[in-house]
Amino acid sequence: MIEEILSKKYIILLEIATGNYSTLNQIAVKLGVTKQAISDYIKKMKKDGLVSVVNGYYKATNKGIEKIFSIVDDIERYINEKKNKLKIIESFSAIAGNDIKKGCKVAIFMKNGFLYAHPNKKSSCYAVSMENAMKGEDVALKDVEGIIDMGMGKIYLLMLPMPYEGGSKVANVKKIENEIKKLKFDKTAAIDIIGKIIFKKIGIKPSFEFSAINASIDAAQRGLNVLLAGGENEIRHAVSVIEDYNSSSMEKIKYRVIQKFIKK
Repeated sequence: MIEEILSKKYIILLEIATGNYSTLNQIAVKLGVTKQAISDYIKKMKKDGLVSVVNGYYKATNKGIEKIFSIVDDIERYINEKKNKLKIIESFSAIAGNDIKKGCKVAIFMKNGFLYAHPNKKSSCYAVSMENAMKGEDVALKDVEGIIDMGMGKIYLLMLPMPYEGGSKVANVKKIENEIKKLKFDKTAAIDIIGKIIFKKIGIKPSFEFSAINASIDAAQRGLNVLLAGGENEIRHAVSVIEDYNSSSMEKIKYRVIQKFIKK
């Protein structure tokens, strides 16, 4: 719905309804698009009965005006819905880095995937404590100012042989072990049984075994690096999920696929 609301077609319609334009070039310059694009959109809107030319000027028809009011109502509903969801973060919890008193302004940091609150420290993000808390306890916070200084983590995708290829039994565990020793990761995730068994052979206990792909993306959002292991098909699916996330996110998750190591 929102994609339709914010489409160029309706932005042009709104500009025509609220402006005074006699040429396509005037509209194109105002909106920063090509004259040809304006021409194509107006042809469609004329056909739909949304725009007409009156005394040499482009005007929105009654149907066009009704469409604009409908769009404005939809935008207002959309914004109100998002504003209501944003209220969820009016208060939140963090781990007290030191003893904290109620009403104290504290600096917020992300460490090992968790939020920490420290009094008397500098940060890009601050909040106010809602209660007393001792070091190591959870503390309720409110009135957030700024943005937490935190980079995205990276996901390493360890591709393993498929069941029909022999699964973990044909994987070159020694080469895999040598390869992952070169990596710096905070968490491990097994997508499937093959990934779980390989980790067991190497002596690693997976941090995530269920909803492993989503858990890995969540961990990367918290600045943690993740080693994600599974059969080839599962890894390819994980790549597509990460790409989907990246396509709609301002901050991208970097990832690297480690190809299969099979015994010869």
